[in-house]
Amino acid sequence: MDNVNHPKHYENGPFECIELTRLLSFDWGNVVKYCYRWQSKNGVEDLRKALWYAKDANVRWLPLYFDRARNSITARPLLEYLAEIDWAGLSGVWKALAFEECPKVLTVLVEKITELENEKEGK
Repeated sequence: MDNVNHPKHYENGPFECIELTRLLSFDWGNVVKYCYRWQSKNGVEDLRKALWYAKDANVRWLPLYFDRARNSITARPLLEYLAEIDWAGLSGVWKALAFEECPKVLTVLVEKITELENEKEGK
């Protein structure tokens, strides 16, 4: 296993996570990274990190794409595919990102974190 160049928690999806994150701005790339790996690395803690980056991006009005003019390839097809297969149980996150509904990412993440915490507490 190569934890530096190809960590398993980024490779066990339908494509390697960096293929998607490199298309996005820093904060939104981190949202994707933490959502992509949450089930195979740090659990709810990773979803909380994703939520932190999503809040930061929304408060500062950061765009999803760093430089759309230079990067004609958008992440939309990859995000739509993740939504279609409900990757990591986060189809709502992927769909919101695909359609650039960035504030909705906050809502979906809060709902998922709450759901997981309630399951843990047996509610």
